[in-house]
Amino acid sequence: MAMGDPTLETTVAEAMNRVLEAERAAATAITATEAEAEAALQAARETRRRLLEAARERASRVHVRAQARLATALTELDARTRDGGAERESLETIAQQAIDRLARRLTSADHESA
Repeated sequence: MAMGDPTLETTVAEAMNRVLEAERAAATAITATEAEAEAALQAARETRRRLLEAARERASRVHVRAQARLATALTELDARTRDGGAERESLETIAQQAIDRLARRLTSADHESA
């Protein structure tokens, strides 16, 4: 193969070097973007985990308070029944009313404030 024009060969070599450098820069940018995306995903996972934990704790607190209120209501009902001052409603009706009230409280938007 015959030697070509040295200026043309230099120009071609420089162009190839620029292309290779552009490829390296693109690969570096892709790697950096992938790392940023992974960090964003990890942060989102951590946020999700914290939100789920907070929701579980909130639900647990609501459940404990509801159980305590129900126990108090049942104790009061037992005391009224023993004292003879209870209404003539059946225990099933009273229990159903308590369950209905509890369900309304647990499904209302402000159930934590009660």
